[in-house]
Amino acid sequence: MHAVQAQLAAAFDLAFAERCSALECRPRTPDDMAFLLDCAVACSTLVGLLPDAMLAQQAQFQRAGHDGAFPDAMHRIVLRAGAPIGHALIAWNSAGTHLVDIAVLPEHRGIGAARALLGAWLAVADAHALPATLQVSADNPARQIYARLGFVASAPDPGAPSVAMRRPPAQR
Repeated sequence: MHAVQAQLAAAFDLAFAERCSALECRPRTPDDMAFLLDCAVACSTLVGLLPDAMLAQQAQFQRAGHDGAFPDAMHRIVLRAGAPIGHALIAWNSAGTHLVDIAVLPEHRGIGAARALLGAWLAVADAHALPATLQVSADNPARQIYARLGFVASAPDPGAPSVAMRRPPAQR
């Protein structure tokens, strides 16, 4: 990780801790791969529609794609009582920051984990005057949450499975 990315990651960790003292946040380790795949399967909108083996394969392809496309991205694991419950994968560069992936296990939603992850990300982006971007499935209800956080969808592409959203840095 480059020095600037390390600085942004440290700022993120501090901002997360300030937002949610009941949870911990730490860098991803190789031991987290099984959790990440299980989390992707549990959070898939296709649960119940596809066999678990297909969901697991899809999760493996997605993880490999994210890691390949964003090899220097900051990956954080959220812990509750020492057990992983969620994660965020965030790319930082001098032009901006991009939320690659975020997920919280369904049984741990509503306790503020995603709110703390998003809040920490945007606080660091704003402190460094970085615009923030993300891609979200067109039918994902999280689009409303992102809109409340100041994200604006790009011009929709009819029939596209996802929507690009952008949030300018907060004005100082």
